[in-house]
Amino acid sequence: ALQPFELQTTAGNITLPELELNDWSNLQNGIRTKGSIDLELGELAAFLADLLTLPDGTSVAGETTLTIDTDLSDAKQQFVKIDGTIEPFELFLPDKKPLSEKSIQLMIDLNGNVSEQKFAFDKLELSSSPVSLNANGTIKTDKKEHILNAQGAMKLDLVAISSYISSLSELELEMTGATEKPFSIKATSLDGKWVEIPKRSEITTSFHADTIRGFGLLVESLEVPIKLANGLAEVDIQGTVNKGKMSLQPTIDFSAEAPVISIPENNLVLTGVGLSENMSRDLLAQLHPIFIGAAVSQGTFDLGLRHFKWPLAAAERKKAKFSSTITFNEVILRAGGLLTPLLEVMKMEERELTIGDQPMECIGENDRVRCSALEILVKDHSLMFTGSIGFDKSLDYIAQIPVTQQMVGGDAFKYLEGTSISVPIGGTVLKPSIRKDVVQTALKDLIIQAGKKQITDQAGKLLQNLFK
Repeated sequence: ALQPFELQTTAGNITLPELELNDWSNLQNGIRTKGSIDLELGELAAFLADLLTLPDGTSVAGETTLTIDTDLSDAKQQFVKIDGTIEPFELFLPDKKPLSEKSIQLMIDLNGNVSEQKFAFDKLELSSSPVSLNANGTIKTDKKEHILNAQGAMKLDLVAISSYISSLSELELEMTGATEKPFSIKATSLDGKWVEIPKRSEITTSFHADTIRGFGLLVESLEVPIKLANGLAEVDIQGTVNKGKMSLQPTIDFSAEAPVISIPENNLVLTGVGLSENMSRDLLAQLHPIFIGAAVSQGTFDLGLRHFKWPLAAAERKKAKFSSTITFNEVILRAGGLLTPLLEVMKMEERELTIGDQPMECIGENDRVRCSALEILVKDHSLMFTGSIGFDKSLDYIAQIPVTQQMVGGDAFKYLEGTSISVPIGGTVLKPSIRKDVVQTALKDLIIQAGKKQITDQAGKLLQNLFK
């Protein structure tokens, strides 16, 4: 027996006031100790790399303090008790802002043959601002693999989680809610390591949100049961969105080389969802250029999906495919952005436009979203839009605008009424461009044609007078 024992290393300090070694040749079954360990988390993660592998480019940091009470002297009645704190905790991801947490606390109480990873954990508690966890379960060994069975309750603080989402991505979401939900998990290691967990796990749990705000959407009373088995995650999302209804059942296939999210075919996912200015800017403008810079005065829309497949990995995004129908109901827009210069070309002072009760078919494939013709009404005039938006937000649209009397004058309009001009729309969603030179050239050609018609009409009248 050695008492006390203290070790100082570059990674940290180990202080064991009580240390007993019964068998130097078999330490994993012959040690009993109490004490504390102060380590740098990054060094600890490297030490545990054989058990838990971090993704490439990912690292952790933080001052870790562990209080331990361990007795492995009797193989039939081994136990490990750990009370740990990480202050502060930092997670570093490739090309992302670091995530930091002021404090993470962990308590573990294991009993059984711990050295051979055949044991029960009577207590597993994790406490942090975004996640709190309380669980129990077992770990057993089958040949060279470890099998985890656990159940418990998990509480998610969505206010804290939304701040993490903002740091990890460009998504601006405001979420509220902190409801505790039960969960269960069964997971199997791969070659003794805890990797590819979604492919080798069975998980059941659920998720609740009081509110989620983003993209001009207000989601309320959201309930989301989640089930993962055989590499397939099934999610059932039900909630209220902008006073309308949301109902969809996406699945995520982790068994494929690149995980893909899918939605069942012929599914009406949104019904009677109220349009808003933020939604027009953040969401609908990514599907159609008329919403760029436009303000929504009133209206709702429905969204149906005939099929939807979207790879989660950005490198696989070209394989994304979907087919949808957006039905607009009594939508009124206040012109802005792209619509303003089009109305200026038409010499229209009116800035209120109407989208009639009409469906718009949109197909996403080959890096672009192509939508069927959409008609916009301004007073007695109709504008027609056709084209596509790229996943890179590039625009390739044609606006068919009518020739108005204000554009060409009364004399020419008698011959040009009912004609239209095709206006190319390019650029990007953030910076659309309209080829006004094309409009000017087309108008000149139309006026010349009108002049020819006028001369022909006048010559015809002259001949008629000659033969009276």
